[in-house]
Amino acid sequence: MNISVIVLVLTWVLIQALKTAKIPSDYLPLIALVVGVALSIAISLFTGDANLINDIVIGAVSGFSATGANETATKSISAIIDSIGASITKTK
Repeated sequence: MNISVIVLVLTWVLIQALKTAKIPSDYLPLIALVVGVALSIAISLFTGDANLINDIVIGAVSGFSATGANETATKSISAIIDSIGASITKTK
């Protein structure tokens, strides 16, 4: 499995856990960035494939992807639900 996928999933899970801890949502993208970079570096050091610049970039992209994917999914699902609700109320 690709390291970026592992970092993305682990970062997303951690951010979801932090959301339940009532951490202000303004800080979550920054936390995701830091967690993504830290996880990427840690996994690379553990596997013996340490390339610092590459690890930082992979971690940063994965961290931002974790928050971006969640926001996109949340907004898309909300829009679908709202449109279904609007079409139901129009038929009544």
